[in-house]
Amino acid sequence: MTNPSPTRGHNPMMTLSVVVASVFAYKGLESVLSPAIPIVQESLGATEAEIAWVLTAVLLTGAVATPLIGRLADIRNKKTVLLWVLGIVAVGVAISGLSVSVPMLTVGQLLQGIGLGVVPLAFGIIRDTQTEERVKSGNGAVIGFIYAGTGFAIVGSGVLVTLLPWRWLFCVPFAIIVVIFFASWKLIPSCPPVKRGSVDWTGAALLGSSMAVLLIGITEAPEWGWLSIKFGGALATSAALLAAFIFVELRSREPLVDLRILATRPLAVSCLIYLACGFSVNMMFLTIPMLAQQSADTGFGLAASAFTTSLILLPIGLVGAVAAPVTGWLDAHIGSRATLLLAIVANGAAFAVLLVANGSIVLVILGSTLVGASGGVALTQAMNIVALTSPASRIGAFSGLAFVVKAVGGTLGVQLSGSIMTTGAQGGTPSWSSFVIVFGIGIAITIGVAAACLHLPRRTAHPQLDDEAVREDERSSVN
Repeated sequence: MTNPSPTRGHNPMMTLSVVVASVFAYKGLESVLSPAIPIVQESLGATEAEIAWVLTAVLLTGAVATPLIGRLADIRNKKTVLLWVLGIVAVGVAISGLSVSVPMLTVGQLLQGIGLGVVPLAFGIIRDTQTEERVKSGNGAVIGFIYAGTGFAIVGSGVLVTLLPWRWLFCVPFAIIVVIFFASWKLIPSCPPVKRGSVDWTGAALLGSSMAVLLIGITEAPEWGWLSIKFGGALATSAALLAAFIFVELRSREPLVDLRILATRPLAVSCLIYLACGFSVNMMFLTIPMLAQQSADTGFGLAASAFTTSLILLPIGLVGAVAAPVTGWLDAHIGSRATLLLAIVANGAAFAVLLVANGSIVLVILGSTLVGASGGVALTQAMNIVALTSPASRIGAFSGLAFVVKAVGGTLGVQLSGSIMTTGAQGGTPSWSSFVIVFGIGIAITIGVAAACLHLPRRTAHPQLDDEAVREDERSSVN
């Protein structure tokens, strides 16, 4: 039950506004660099694989920090945790804006990535400070402003770098984050925890180390060789650390990420969808700007400006926001599995369209639109399937895991794409064959996810599952 009686001097609407603004600001900050990636790369003299770290760093720390911050929000004062998160993000933004090298910019982005934790914090603060009716509308506002922040940042960054040096992309967000920090300090009431507990720091260290080793291996693969002993060693080390993480999580009473929920088929498939969507969208955020801003003489480039590139990327956020509410209508008319398959096919179609774009801005925009529509429907439907097939006690755990796997997918999508384009670069310019490989990987992933979706029922019932039913489902799935 939510808390309908706020503390003295607390204005619930002001609190809700500040919380939503923090999510809007962070999600915008997460996307603000994408249209300017080629400009930043040229300014800092970076390779495609090196510049990919700029996008990857945010996602990497987000993947580890989100469950950590979510856990801290359960056992510490949520207001205090939010202020610490905003403060660290502000430092990261300042470092990014002052960067003179890729490593310095990467450090700034790593600190910014901690800001992904504002999302679970927002849901927790809304639950603690709003009435039951406002909780529902407040949660909807958070989701809507996640998409809005992405769209606003993409267009705004395109305009900004057309008029000013790219470092201004961090000056404006820095000022906004500082304002939100002080607004949170003044307007959000204390949100103490219901109970105390511990944080799984060991799990966080193992997950972060596994991801970091894997990404370093992928980054260095063009120099080491994709079949080299060094690259193989990096993969083996990452796999060993991941295995240790899984072992620790399954034995922990208070795990960083509750992996046990993957024993049920609908939840496992839903997590796979979140992984694939994160992979595809963030792959597009790196490859489309590089494709769009290549010279038209290449036969596939659009010679687009940063502003034009931002307009090409805009449908990813805009169409996603529009498509998500349509999911319920599709489910009612064609069934839950068909809705999910339609969204996954749209994802594969986006990569197929880009393969035959041949310098056509219309087709590149179509590819961006299809990815946005696919993500809006697929992510919504995956969450709907979880809500309709699981008890309420599992939905929170799945939400935390979904954020993690989506960030992991996004991290891999960006870094793998950057490394592949570095491998095939000719004179510092990505070759068309590199784009073909990247888009081919997108299609292959789509086929794999679509095959997994075939194991879901055509229509999702709404059974009242109790804990014993869940345990029985887990035993049958494992067997």
